[in-house]
Amino acid sequence: MVNSSFDPLQSLNQIKMSYKDFVGSFQKFKNPIIRDWVSTCIDNGTLLFKGPYIELTRLFADGKSLSSFVDSGVLHPETPYCFTQKPGDRNSDPVSLYKHQSDAITAITSGKNTIIATGTGSGKSFCFGIPVESTALELKEKGIRGIKAIFVYPMNTLANSQYDDFAERLSGSGLTIAIYTGDTQNSTSEALKVYREQTGREHPFDSELISREQIKEDPPDILITNYVILDYILTRAEDKVLFPPESTVLKYLVLDEIHTYTGKKGADAAFLIRRLKQHTKTIGSLRCIGTSATVQNTGAGKNSDILKFAAELFGEPFETDALITESVIEPKSTE
Repeated sequence: MVNSSFDPLQSLNQIKMSYKDFVGSFQKFKNPIIRDWVSTCIDNGTLLFKGPYIELTRLFADGKSLSSFVDSGVLHPETPYCFTQKPGDRNSDPVSLYKHQSDAITAITSGKNTIIATGTGSGKSFCFGIPVESTALELKEKGIRGIKAIFVYPMNTLANSQYDDFAERLSGSGLTIAIYTGDTQNSTSEALKVYREQTGREHPFDSELISREQIKEDPPDILITNYVILDYILTRAEDKVLFPPESTVLKYLVLDEIHTYTGKKGADAAFLIRRLKQHTKTIGSLRCIGTSATVQNTGAGKNSDILKFAAELFGEPFETDALITESVIEPKSTE
């Protein structure tokens, strides 16, 4: 008999039963006819559940190697040491890139505003993280300090996940990264206490700035945040030190899950981006990058809509060849 912890269908049934019990705990019917009808619909229909569905994904096509980008002068020589098979181990082999990742690196490093529209688990963070960190390394060599890139996530859970990976990869590189959300503590002592509770590590990586106190004292190379806090940064006097107008070095703005920026939220984000560019004097020069896992595999007609949406959101032009989609390995014919 297969252990339930390793049987996805059995685990799914357990989740369904638990959810059915939860709904039944507060949803009561006095009429027995209605009660029986609802129970039958739940057991035999799709009133509470759908599926399960099986999705078959094809293998992504291979792309160029990191070393080839370094050899051609596209990436800083230290970049591969940040993107290794084992995060944080600079002696480990560099990661192998998919074609859409290397295509994104080519587009971004050539100065194009870029949309990365590939599926979940396709490594979108590498698409922008690699060129961003390469630029940050180049500026570090020149002694240029300050925030070079802002990564904006729609949810703190996504921001925290990406922050942890980037922080570990940047350790030992001389670059710094910080996450600035409503959960970020003011004092370093309080932040260290929370950090130890959440990570189980005694000390942060040398790449991490964990408190608002540290972030303001010596702004990181990469700042991870959400659009609400970014709005506060541009509004609150004590936070404006992060982007001093006389010495702005901001090069990149990345918006994850751009399809969530619609309606009022989209209008707010669009105006926020324009205020950011005006404050940092980066209108026309800020490299804008958007990612989404829900607009991949679209036709040519819809592609223009995606690029038009991105242009309106960022207030910057997006060329047709700057839309990065998946390239997959086609299965061999059995004929």
